Amino acid sequence: MFYFRLDFSVVSTKTNNLVTSLRLKATEVDITIYGSNDVGLFIRTSHLNTGFRPSTLFDFSAWINYIRTFFCYTPPPNVRFYDDCEKYEIELLKETIGDVNVLYVSRQLTDVMSREVLKQFNAPRELFLNRNPFEDICQIQQIFIQNYKRIVFDDVHSLEDMLLVNSEKAELSHPTTQKQFNQFLKHWIRGSNPRLQRMDLLIDSNDFVNGEVYLNGIRCMEMSEETKRGIREKHELLEGGMVEIRRKDGTPAVIATYDGHRGLNIYLIVLA
Repeated sequence: MFYFRLDFSVVSTKTNNLVTSLRLKATEVDITIYGSNDVGLFIRTSHLNTGFRPSTLFDFSAWINYIRTFFCYTPPPNVRFYDDCEKYEIELLKETIGDVNVLYVSRQLTDVMSREVLKQFNAPRELFLNRNPFEDICQIQQIFIQNYKRIVFDDVHSLEDMLLVNSEKAELSHPTTQKQFNQFLKHWIRGSNPRLQRMDLLIDSNDFVNGEVYLNGIRCMEMSEETKRGIREKHELLEGGMVEIRRKDGTPAVIATYDGHRGLNIYLIVLA
């Protein structure tokens, strides 16, 4: 694989001819917004890095059109919002960018700005939300019930929030408790969260002072080391504990664990 670093211009005939002759095609586009914008292009046969700082939305729009035209890029881009993005009108950015693949909303944004970003870019394939910007519980729960491919949420979440998750994959980074996870598992076994294929979460180490109770009342089945090894490789898990559980309808899943520096990392992975 070759690595290129080139300076592009939307008006350069030489650059356009080079891109066309090399048949460079972008496989992913990242837009980072924090008072300036960077667009990273990832090419199938090489890795191409180029950055720019558009001073106006017109300039930004020209770059987006250039990428779509000369790099044959039609999928939605990934968009990341950080602090100091208030200089841009989010509604105009939405009109320029269109739909997005991955939406990342940093905890550095104000609550008002976070809500505006979520309002305008309301249908990403994947959502990374570092902080809950809503005062009303019902509003954050409206986020959980969306059918994302993946949601990553790094703030306090309740059992009700967990049961409302409608994504295929959920990563809840803020520590939960053994009791809350145990309650969630029992609901899942009875049929909750039908779209869920994987949930990653963390139980704080301080919650284990009086012992382990997160699997209390759960029928767990032992697994062969070969089966465990295959699941770890497929799902990129570190060495740790693993047991099999089943829903009432017979759907198999595993509970994998790994002792991390913040506590016990837990992975619920549906196998069917």
